[in-house]
Amino acid sequence: MENNKPEQSYKRNLRPVDVWALALGAIIGWGCFVLPGDEFLPKAGPLGSAIGLVLGGVLVAIISFSYEYMVRKFPVSGGEFIYAKTSFGRTNAFICGWFLVLAYWSLVPLNATALAMISRYLFPGIIQVGYLYEVAGFEVYLGEILVASFFLILFAIINIKGVKSAGWMQTAVALTLVGTIVLITALILGLGVDWSNAEPLFAPERKWYGCIFAIVALAPWAYIGFDCIPQAAEEYNFSHKKTRSIMLSAILMAAFFYVCITLVTAVGIKPWQLLLDDKPFWATGLVVQVRLGKIGLFILGVAMFCAVVSGINAFFISTSRLMHAMAKEKALPAVFGELHSKYRTPVTAILFVLLLSLIAPWFGRKVLSWVVDMTSVGGAIGFFYTCASAILVSYKNKDYGHTVLAVIGTAVSVWFMSLLLVPGMPGFLYPEAFVCLGIWILLGIIFYITIYPKYINNKKS
Repeated sequence: MENNKPEQSYKRNLRPVDVWALALGAIIGWGCFVLPGDEFLPKAGPLGSAIGLVLGGVLVAIISFSYEYMVRKFPVSGGEFIYAKTSFGRTNAFICGWFLVLAYWSLVPLNATALAMISRYLFPGIIQVGYLYEVAGFEVYLGEILVASFFLILFAIINIKGVKSAGWMQTAVALTLVGTIVLITALILGLGVDWSNAEPLFAPERKWYGCIFAIVALAPWAYIGFDCIPQAAEEYNFSHKKTRSIMLSAILMAAFFYVCITLVTAVGIKPWQLLLDDKPFWATGLVVQVRLGKIGLFILGVAMFCAVVSGINAFFISTSRLMHAMAKEKALPAVFGELHSKYRTPVTAILFVLLLSLIAPWFGRKVLSWVVDMTSVGGAIGFFYTCASAILVSYKNKDYGHTVLAVIGTAVSVWFMSLLLVPGMPGFLYPEAFVCLGIWILLGIIFYITIYPKYINNKKS
């Protein structure tokens, strides 16, 4: 890797709580508050959703053991890209990095446009001004674009100023997110609910195991974010041995919060099937509004806002660090490998992520969602390369317990990919997502051919 002159190194300002907040904030997005009524309950019912979410979290936690092991062995930014390069060479590293850049970047503008969606639910008509056009059935408003752009620029500035300020902000927002979810759950359950509303426990049109695996198929998407932790490995001010507990607590806490919001939605005001049959604009929001009134809806709005802005910040950090690591290995133009002279942050990479993110909202959230549907593929590819690399490294170092865990993690990663790419499987991608995936693969092939002579012969290690 690049020599570690002070002006070429990151500042080590991230505390353990900052890294935990980075992971949790990346995992818990606004989908935690919308998917219970849109995806979880319709596909699996209350118990099927709960089991599927917990099982998915456990499988991802098994994968996280390989991440923790590799972070200790390679405590540098770049994560999966570096692991793949070390174990499988530069071509495999490029494939891994290429998909992860898209997976991480796409979640930045998606979270930004979610701010507009929150306003549509909570404050209809406030920023839905300046109607421009409609894309794939989604109306695009200038007011919403401006709000999304404001927050994108704000978090770009925060990230350029340094990871210390970004870390403090991430921690404050993540702790607020935790507090608001716990408060909403405690208030609704504490006021008393009719537990018979949870019946039937599984979606009637599926076998019980089909319900569970339909939710497990969403795990790469639901829990993507814990893998942000390795991207900032050079910025820890603590021992990398703490990574395991940080990752596990973030994943398992996220699973708990997913279950909490789904449970509240299922039992809150009426039998969950009747609630969904009434086609509420937003099932979880309706339950909170009926049970807790405007104050409850405000608390929910705060929780969603925290989930969204923490996601923007986390994926700004992750994408820019990954691009910086790839540039140092000549997998991307050298300009992305430059650090700010004062703040020692990857300023060019941050500005590039900002530029692409500012363009994205003009295409509408529906088109962007097609791209984001591919994040599960990118995440699963990252999981695969990390676990497969951990097999080789742990076996070489005679850490056979880690080898066993890495083998299991590799198998789970392949299974996740099959759920997304094999026809008939529960998580099979929409046709539009496959088109986006094909375009990205084609662009990757063209770019790789262009950089091949310099990249493949790069002897830096």
